[in-house]
Amino acid sequence: MPGAKILTIDDEWVLRKTLVAYLEDSDYQVLEADNGRTGLDLTRQHHPDLILCDLMMPEMDGMEFLEIVTREFPDMPIIMVSGMNRLSDAINALKLGAWDYITKPIEDMAVLEHAINQALERAELLRNNRRYHQELEASNRRLEESLARLRADEEAGRRLQFQLLPEDHKLYGDFQFSRHLLTSLYLSGDFVDYFFIDNSHLGFYIADVSGHGVPSAFVTVLLKSYMSRYLELYRQHKNEGILNPARVLKRLNHNILSGGLDKYLTMFFGIINLEQNRLYYANGGQFPQPLLFDGNKVEVIGSKGLPVGLFDFAEYQTESLELPAHFTMTMISDGILETLPQPTLRDKLAHLASVVSGDDGSIESLVQRLGLDRPLDLPDDVTVLRLRREN
Repeated sequence: MPGAKILTIDDEWVLRKTLVAYLEDSDYQVLEADNGRTGLDLTRQHHPDLILCDLMMPEMDGMEFLEIVTREFPDMPIIMVSGMNRLSDAINALKLGAWDYITKPIEDMAVLEHAINQALERAELLRNNRRYHQELEASNRRLEESLARLRADEEAGRRLQFQLLPEDHKLYGDFQFSRHLLTSLYLSGDFVDYFFIDNSHLGFYIADVSGHGVPSAFVTVLLKSYMSRYLELYRQHKNEGILNPARVLKRLNHNILSGGLDKYLTMFFGIINLEQNRLYYANGGQFPQPLLFDGNKVEVIGSKGLPVGLFDFAEYQTESLELPAHFTMTMISDGILETLPQPTLRDKLAHLASVVSGDDGSIESLVQRLGLDRPLDLPDDVTVLRLRREN
């Protein structure tokens, strides 16, 4: 490694000068000392890349020098050079931290140069490993700090998202809305809402954004904002579109596509006309479709429809039905299908219909019968929205 700084310590003037001349010819920078104490001062002052040290010297011998330097500079490469060809000296020197041991006279300088090169390469490797380790530790600290910020951000996002949810077990006259959300990650890509529009109308929806986690949760917040805007326009007598489910889905489809969010959602949106006792609804790809149980039979509600925010040509249809005097209407996001043990989709849907017709009508009973009341490792978010009417 040309250019490396080498300190040679030897009280034999002729040998030391021979080493200095050879090392300088090999493009090394060379420092020299004639005893261990002077060599120690030079080491502390110049921090050489490698030290060649004689074993037997006046004032401070090589072993004492070796012990001090390896304590103060643990990674300093030191090669001991000695005319005492004793195995015990070599063993003691290596135990004290010497990197190599060469005997004098040095008949072949290539042997010395090979030892020097090996020691310098090893020292460079140690420095690189230490630097990489320090960089890794710094990266890990930055990662931990980033994760802590993300966790804090996620916690704030979770609080915000759940604050946007409507009150559970909310009563509007004879109609009760209940909800249950289970998230596969910290934040949910599912969302539900129900709200009073005016004295004659109630609105509600269940939505499932593609994917899950933070990006999908962001779209649920955006959806809440859009729907609140449509409702506000109606209350300001500027636009009655909120009363037309198909028109709402079409408008949402345009808004999400034009926003370039690279996300879409499935959504079932319903309007209850209290004066007519009818449900008007449109399905934007929500699956499984809602299930209406009147005490006798289970009915699948609505056609399938296209997702919202996926196709610019999507059209939606408003359908309606007369509401029974007593019923439960159950809407569940498609994450439920991955939790059910039945082998086929047909079997899963039949099981859902059986569960809906067999519980007591409360969302707690439904959640328990679906096995959602215990800790689950969910591959997707699961959301349940239940509408119940009892006179």
